Amino acid sequence: MCGTSSAVGLSEQERVSWPLLRDRLRRPGQLMGLMRGVLGGDAEVAAVVTTTPSGIARPIAILVTPAIAAEITLLDEDGATDVRQAVIGEDQVQVLIGRTGRDDPRPVAILMTDWIREHLSLYARELWHRPR
Repeated sequence: MCGTSSAVGLSEQERVSWPLLRDRLRRPGQLMGLMRGVLGGDAEVAAVVTTTPSGIARPIAILVTPAIAAEITLLDEDGATDVRQAVIGEDQVQVLIGRTGRDDPRPVAILMTDWIREHLSLYARELWHRPR
């Protein structure tokens, strides 16, 4: 994704969320992008990534889909910040919140944790090594 308002190739939900994701998750000196992948069957995941000048891409957040949103329980009621503590199952995560109205917080992205990074990598390796 380049420029201040580029949203080429994004779904409508991603297009609406991209300005918040881009502005809130920006890493100085690195490019930002959105990568999509299929985790088997029809389970699709989208990750916000940064890319260093040397070409190393690092996932920094996972976009919240309706299926993922159903699994998120926000813990703090404060709402004063756009990053809130939450749980998915028994795992504690931080969630970036977007707002469609003053009192309508909705999870937009789950910030990357070591557990998520490790399991995405393991799952990706398994997919790459499956016979086709």
